Amino acid sequence: MDDSKPGNSRLLRLPYGKLKTMEVREDDIFLSTYPKSGTHWVLRIIASILRGSDIDATGLPAPEHPFVEIMLTEEDDDPRLLLAKKNDGHPVNFHPNMMKSPRLMATHAPYDLLPTQFHEKRPKLIYVARNPKDLVVSAFKLFGMPPFHVYDEFPQLLEEFLAGEAIANMGHWGSHVLDWWKRRHDNNVLYLKYEDLRKDPRAEIQNIAEFIGKDLTPEDIDKIEHHCSFDYMKKASQDDVFMKAYGWKENPFVRRGKVGGWKETITVAQNEMMDKYCEQWLKGTGLEFEME
Repeated sequence: MDDSKPGNSRLLRLPYGKLKTMEVREDDIFLSTYPKSGTHWVLRIIASILRGSDIDATGLPAPEHPFVEIMLTEEDDDPRLLLAKKNDGHPVNFHPNMMKSPRLMATHAPYDLLPTQFHEKRPKLIYVARNPKDLVVSAFKLFGMPPFHVYDEFPQLLEEFLAGEAIANMGHWGSHVLDWWKRRHDNNVLYLKYEDLRKDPRAEIQNIAEFIGKDLTPEDIDKIEHHCSFDYMKKASQDDVFMKAYGWKENPFVRRGKVGGWKETITVAQNEMMDKYCEQWLKGTGLEFEME
């Protein structure tokens, strides 16, 4: 995949070339998701497990747990990503190499664009997949807003999604979720579903903790579940730097998190089209999603 799509400059120009050559450490922990699959929520859960009682009070991940694509952005890259980096409190020259180990980093990059060293050093990676109907609605809430403004109307995003195009230039959803589904039995990969996390967060918190080698008491889980609940994060996130910097009235990273909320946006005809295409993409793979 190229850093930008010819003839479509509105899509984000992501520093995939720099990501491919990035240094990876054996004790790194990666969180990989397709956009709007619960990334900030799960990043917060992992960070809380790692930090124990020292839980960040904001609804967004602490700066020491960054998105790799944003942290690799430099002066000559997409100005929208550069603005996000600055508003996150990082200097332009900040690089993941400056982070202390163990590093927790999130990425939306497709499997084949991960750092070459990832496959050699095999650090732990947690993948979270979300049902595509809630995902596309949530994606528009983010990428239709400043500073990104990738899409003007929801039907525009949905049409491109159904055509197999990448949302905001981050890969095709079907390929993204299936590439990791095929590798779900690898000992350095934990494959989770957003809907399972919503249904039984305590069980999934314990699952994540065991995967990254952390022991939790029932009291630890209680605290993490509380601080990572949507109600808590939504209230706390009203004061984060992005809300103030972009003048957002609603935080697109911590909105509702409801399973089945797509019904308020997607029409009957659009739903039928989504069912048709998603069945084609997932048929015979064994990967299924709860839609409501």
